[in-house]
Amino acid sequence: MKKKPRILVVGGLAAGPSAASKAKRINKDAEVILFERTQYISYGICEIPYYLTGEYKDKTNLVVYSPDRLQKEKKVVVHTETDVESIDRRNKIIQVKDLKTGVRRKEEYDKLIITTGSVPRRLTFMDSPISNVFTVKELARAYELHSFLKTHKPKRAVIIGAGYIGLEMAEALHHLDIDVTLIHRHPYPLSKIDEHNGKLLSSVLKESGIHFVSDTSVKSFGKSGDGTVKTVVTDNGVFDANLVISAIGVIPNVAIAEEAGIETGRLGGIKTNEKQCTNDDAIFAAGDCCEVRNLITRRPSYIPLATLASKMARTAGENAAGGSSVFKGAIRNIALRLFDHEVSRVGLTTDEADEAGYNIVTETIEAPSRVIGMPGAGRLTVTCHGDKSSGKLLGATLVGKDGAVHRGNVLAAMIQMGGTLKDISNLDMMYAPPFSPLWDPVIVAANQTLKKL
Repeated sequence: MKKKPRILVVGGLAAGPSAASKAKRINKDAEVILFERTQYISYGICEIPYYLTGEYKDKTNLVVYSPDRLQKEKKVVVHTETDVESIDRRNKIIQVKDLKTGVRRKEEYDKLIITTGSVPRRLTFMDSPISNVFTVKELARAYELHSFLKTHKPKRAVIIGAGYIGLEMAEALHHLDIDVTLIHRHPYPLSKIDEHNGKLLSSVLKESGIHFVSDTSVKSFGKSGDGTVKTVVTDNGVFDANLVISAIGVIPNVAIAEEAGIETGRLGGIKTNEKQCTNDDAIFAAGDCCEVRNLITRRPSYIPLATLASKMARTAGENAAGGSSVFKGAIRNIALRLFDHEVSRVGLTTDEADEAGYNIVTETIEAPSRVIGMPGAGRLTVTCHGDKSSGKLLGATLVGKDGAVHRGNVLAAMIQMGGTLKDISNLDMMYAPPFSPLWDPVIVAANQTLKKL
């Protein structure tokens, strides 16, 4: 009898289950096994701030796939609370440890898919866990934070880092009537944002009651007798805190891959080709542990997003099962809600465009989101970065109370297809007073940027 091919997947979240499910769908005869070191294999990280406020009420909805459901519906064997400790590429064997029993065993594979994701950046001065310091990355910690908020009812919180998670958590904690101080080492919220939109977001924070402390680095914690943090010490003062959220970003989780000799790139992620194959023909990789080809610069980028993780994973899963799928790359396309404002950022920032060697031109416009006088109409700021040589749109930032995110998707699609500012100027955008004015802000921004080319 012919031996069934054995495909092992290391890691859960967005990439692992997607890769495993796709592999099983492509080759129904394959034995597909997923290993995850926690008890949760698939859950929504982006929903966590809204779960904490009660806006996202049912915590069971945070779990996308339970192990039982994945096994039943997708026919994937799942081992949770199982740590993959090493990869023996020569003999195609991984060593795993059952974290419940401590028992170690070896598992053979024909193909291996690494989907180990990312881990939060560590505060350099924090060498052990502290009960009132949290990151927003794992579901178990989110449940712990939810419980902490209910039982301890903190009055003052310090958030370190004003990226997307930091901003979303600032809003969430503020809605829980917690006094929030947001410390950021850059001049404006979000890294590498242009000055106009940076000042706009700083104003939104201030008007919403958030204490935004810019150009400031955290140096240490002052602790109470029980070991919890009571103050956050910076180079710009000391801030009281009953609760600390560390939101200083993530890095690729590649330790097991590097130990096995899997190549990583200059950004720290695993290097793969268009088929998501590594430098070992039997090993694929997908998700936040990987670098991704930027469709604008054609260079490696690190873009840890669930949407991209799932797309990469489907390609890895199909090819591990004998298919020939291709993932050509991606652009950054991110949005968030900041109190009553929408923020959308697509493509390259000015710094990234400069680093890639583009001769850029930038223009910022303000325009009404709907016909003036219509309910819900507001001012929308659109900043476009164009390439003088090709006329292509390289990136954009949109901020406003109405319509920023969906218009950001329009510009993201144009960038991904290599569209020029002239192409955007010629778009047939809808004109309907409840939704958009005669001249949509997207077209106004393109026309004004064209004048600078």
